[in-house]
Amino acid sequence: MHFKEDKTIGIVGGMGPHSGLTLFNHILSNTKAKTDQEHASVIMMSFPKHIVDRTSFLEGDTEINPGYNIAQVILNLDKSGAKVVGIACNTAHSQIIFDVIVDELVKAQSKVKLINMPLETCRYLKSNSVGISRVGLMATNGTYKSGVYKEALENSGYEVVIPDMVFQNEVIHKMIYDDEFGIKAFPNNLNANVQQLMNEALVYFKENDVDAVILGCTELSMIFKEREFEGIPIVDPTEILALALLREIDI
Repeated sequence: MHFKEDKTIGIVGGMGPHSGLTLFNHILSNTKAKTDQEHASVIMMSFPKHIVDRTSFLEGDTEINPGYNIAQVILNLDKSGAKVVGIACNTAHSQIIFDVIVDELVKAQSKVKLINMPLETCRYLKSNSVGISRVGLMATNGTYKSGVYKEALENSGYEVVIPDMVFQNEVIHKMIYDDEFGIKAFPNNLNANVQQLMNEALVYFKENDVDAVILGCTELSMIFKEREFEGIPIVDPTEILALALLREIDI
C-alpha cells in the first residue's frame, strides 16, 4: 500500500479531548462522499496529559509553553504521513504559543502545512458573509486576553465586539471552565447552567448589534449546533478549519 502518497489530514487533539472529535466529525460531514473510500485519510493524535492548559499558560499560572509539545505532536503526525495539519484548539493559536509551534517545525525542517484557524475564519467571512461588519467573539479568557481573534478580525476590516472582563469571566469563560458544570468538565452534558450562560452571552451580543457571533473556542463548537440566534449568524471556526483542511487535499 502506498500510504506515503496519500494526501492525509492530521489533527492535533487533546485540547480538550473531545474537540479533536468535533473537528473530525466536521471533516466527515463536509465531505461529499458516497462510499467509504471517497473520504479523506485522517490521522488524529490526542495527548492531553502532555499539553498544559493554554489559558493557564497565557494567564501566567504556568511557565510551560504548550507550543513545544503541540509541535512535537505535529512532528509525530508528519512522520506518520500527514501532509496538512489542523490544531483543534482556538487558544493554541495565540501568538506566543503559535510562534513557538511554527519555530519548532522550522527547526525540524518539517514539510507539513499547518493551517491557522483564526486566519481561515477571517478568510471565510470575507468570502462567504456579505453584509457582516460588526462581529461578536465568544472565547476562553486566554483567547480573549491574547487578542488573537480580535487582531485578525480587525486586520481584515471587521469591528470586534467583546464584553468587559467581568462578563467575559463570569459568563463566557465560566460556561467552558466551571468545575461543577462547565463544558470541559462535562462535554457530553449540555446542562441548564451552560444553556443559561450561553443565552446570556448571545443576548449580550444581540443587544450590542453584532452582525455575527464567532464561537472562538472548540468547546463551544461542541455544544452549539444552531446556525443562527434570532437572525444573527453563528460562525464556527472548527467547521471552517475542517473545510480548509479538505480544501488543501482537494476534497
